[in-house]
Amino acid sequence: MFKRVLIANRGLIQANCVRAVKELGATAITIFDDEDRDSAGVRNADEAYRLVLHDPRLRPYLDLEQIVALAEKLKVDAVHPGYGFLAQNAKFARELEKRGISIIAPSAGGMLNLSDKSRVKEAARSAGLPVLKGSEACSESTRLLEFAERLEFPLLMKAVHGFGGIGMRVVKDASRLESAFEGIQTISGKFLMNSPEVFLEEYLPNARHIEFPVLRDKSGRTTVFPEMECSLQRRFQKLLAETPAPDFDPDMRSRLQSEIRVLCERLDVFGFASVEFLVHEGKPYFIEINGYIQPSHTATTLLTGVDMLKEQIRLLSGEPLKVRSEDHKPDRHVIGAYIFAEDPENNFEPSPGQVDRLYLPFGEEVFMQTSIFSGAKISPFYDPMVAKLLVRGLSREDAILKMSIALEEFFVEGVKTNIPLMRGILKSDAFQSSSLTPDFINRPEDRVRLVESLKSESDCEIAALVAALALHRDGDTIKRMEALVAERGKDSVLGAATRWLRPRKPRRPL
Repeated sequence: MFKRVLIANRGLIQANCVRAVKELGATAITIFDDEDRDSAGVRNADEAYRLVLHDPRLRPYLDLEQIVALAEKLKVDAVHPGYGFLAQNAKFARELEKRGISIIAPSAGGMLNLSDKSRVKEAARSAGLPVLKGSEACSESTRLLEFAERLEFPLLMKAVHGFGGIGMRVVKDASRLESAFEGIQTISGKFLMNSPEVFLEEYLPNARHIEFPVLRDKSGRTTVFPEMECSLQRRFQKLLAETPAPDFDPDMRSRLQSEIRVLCERLDVFGFASVEFLVHEGKPYFIEINGYIQPSHTATTLLTGVDMLKEQIRLLSGEPLKVRSEDHKPDRHVIGAYIFAEDPENNFEPSPGQVDRLYLPFGEEVFMQTSIFSGAKISPFYDPMVAKLLVRGLSREDAILKMSIALEEFFVEGVKTNIPLMRGILKSDAFQSSSLTPDFINRPEDRVRLVESLKSESDCEIAALVAALALHRDGDTIKRMEALVAERGKDSVLGAATRWLRPRKPRRPL
């Protein structure tokens, strides 16, 4: 097992990695820039070191030369890159390997193998998995146009080394191909992707997004865990994770788990992996395999009791896999909601700023992971995810009820968040009937409708009265509020008011 591990990331994954490394008995070391000095991961690490901003165009967490030099200076055994930033950067992995430092992710060679989309798709076909129609990887828009003419629009353009929804564009017709290509080229340079190559793939906007977490040791022992539904997305990033996937065909699950074992063997993947599919009209299509830890790993941990993050670290240190698939038949249901500091009514624009107050949910089987606190500043420079809210229920219905209540109790003051939108989604017919697709909230009017659907006429009246009272306590407004309290009861009025106006002060009796 490693003795000293450097966590080269920030935010929630940084805090989770610090916790996992310490629980495994190793020294947890991390890095930070001035924006993150007070974050949970930095506060809880055994050692933390400030990164220097050498180039304003390059955020410090992408400064691989500085991070590699620090890892060597600190004599660490391994570096955990988390997800995003340098987690798929083959040059970063190679530089660490040259210095005898392990990376808790695929090796440099492994990263390049997994990013060779042609090779991976061929391995998937040979393992028995159907794949989507698509093009070869290339770095010229003229070649892409040739491929596009053989396929059918709309198409999805993907950066070969993209991650977490970054480097993906929907191309509706040939006239938009060039601008999509240029946009991805810019993103590839900004995030230091291994190459500027892109490829085209069939676009299935109404397909379900399903992924299977996998653990595999260096001897080839493999466990494929129950599938996870991640169909609700914005900008190709997940907003909800649900495991096991509702109404998922048991025969399909069993067949895919067997074929995934073959795929992992052929690609020689070990540690943690996530194998992703689109399920369209009852048929699964392999889309990709990732060898880095996923943001949704905590949902699988809650469902199975197996700590995905700790197991990934153990397996990549050379220890054997001890858990078996047959030991983890799901008898619970887990839902995870990703909370972002952003404005869903303004095309999900980030909402940086200071968190004035934080009201967290509470309850049995309600689990909260957040790196923010009252007074924390949310940076405009990084991904705006601020929390993961997870619940575990005896059934899907039980988990939905727990999540709905938890979202009602969750408030973040000072910045806008997607919490109101998530409340609407949980209560929507599409979610209740397990028929969500990735394009469910693409249109702004759909997002507004979901939020407004939770408000009754009475709730709107109460919110308006509370707002009026906050501005001026005139006699007429006070009388109307007293009449509502007499009619509905003060608890009902308080509930409605705090649902639509974030509480500014501790509640007082009316």
